Parts: sequence; C-alpha cells; structure tokens
Amino acid sequence: MIAVEIGGLFIVGWSLRLLQPSIRGMVGEWKVRQALSWQKAIALNDVIIADDRGLTQIDHLVLTPAGIVVLETKNYGGKLYDRGRKRPWTQYIGKQQNQIHNPLDQNYRHRKVLAFLVPGTPLLDFVVLAGSGRFAGVVPQGVLTISELNRKIRELNALGRVPESLQDAWHTLQPAARTDSATRRAHLRSIPGGTEAIWRSGAGKWGLLLGVAMVVAGIV
Repeated sequence: MIAVEIGGLFIVGWSLRLLQPSIRGMVGEWKVRQALSWQKAIALNDVIIADDRGLTQIDHLVLTPAGIVVLETKNYGGKLYDRGRKRPWTQYIGKQQNQIHNPLDQNYRHRKVLAFLVPGTPLLDFVVLAGSGRFAGVVPQGVLTISELNRKIRELNALGRVPESLQDAWHTLQPAARTDSATRRAHLRSIPGGTEAIWRSGAGKWGLLLGVAMVVAGIV
C-alpha cells in the first residue's frame, strides 16, 4: 500500500506541473475579476469572439462611460523588459531568461475584432500585470498593475452615465461573446501550441484525479 501511495504522490506532482500554466493564468484572471467586482464594473470575462479572421479569446471587457475597455491579463513574475512594439518582452527570473510574446500586440488583435463587431465604438485597451512581475526599465504605455487598474476604472466611471450608443454596442457584444467548451477547444486548436495545451489540461486533470485516488487508497 505504501508503494501505491508513493506512486499517487508522484502522479499528483506530475499532473500539477502539467496544469501549472493554466492555474497561473486562472489566478491572474481571478485577481482582475475581483478588482472589477470591487469597482462594481459591468464586465464580460474570459470570452471568445469570432470575426472574419477566426476566433480570439479576450480576458475581460468592461463597459465604461468613456468606451469599452479591453483587458489582457498576465500573471508574470520576475523582471520584465520592453523592446518596443511588435517585439517580445524579456523576462528574467533569477538567471533564467525568457522571451514572451508582447501582450500589447495581442490586444491590438482584440481591438480589431471589436471594431469589426461594433464599428465606431470607442475602445481602450490595457495589459494588466496581475503577478509579482514588474518592469525594470520604462513601463510601456498601456500596462497597468492591479492597483493602477482600480484607479483607472474609478476614473472612467466617474465620467458619468454610459452613453446610449455604448450601451447598444455592449448589447451587440454580449451574444457574440461565447464561453462554451466546444468554442474554447476550437480556438485553442487554431493557435500555435493550442493542441498541446488541450492535451496538458486533459492529462493533468485526469492524472490529478488518479493520483489523489491512489494516495487515498494507500492511506486506507
């Protein structure tokens, strides 16, 4: 029985490593959701929208009197360096260096999708750093921390009532914002590394269930 318990612990550890990117992303998005909830913001979270080029996933959309705010959440750690638009960010965690796809470019794609669906609607886009990662040099325009996001949403909501034209645009977006699992899988299959992400998620979840069951069986 001890061997079963040890095997179960090994599988649990392996499964958590597979799920780590997903867990990190979900934690970051949860922090932003909490911030938006605290501000009583009108928001759509973790939605997938289609346009003439395919599917794109947007972390958060927020309705404000100034326009629709598009948020891309990143739960990064370490020191970050910006090398300009359309170039990757550099991340240092200790001595480890990583090249990260520039999330400001991701938001540019999101803006294009929204402009296709609700043309003429004012759009504001920001990248939110929800983790401990911070820029060691100049912070790129359009990048906010959670506390800065709180201030920004307060400022925008202080402008008064949401114009009727923006409310109409929001009502157009709501049915277009999809959250079903089939659409999520289709979106993942359409992006680089998406098929691997589907496999990691499935294997990680089943492995976690199996590992926990083996640990429990070993204990009893």
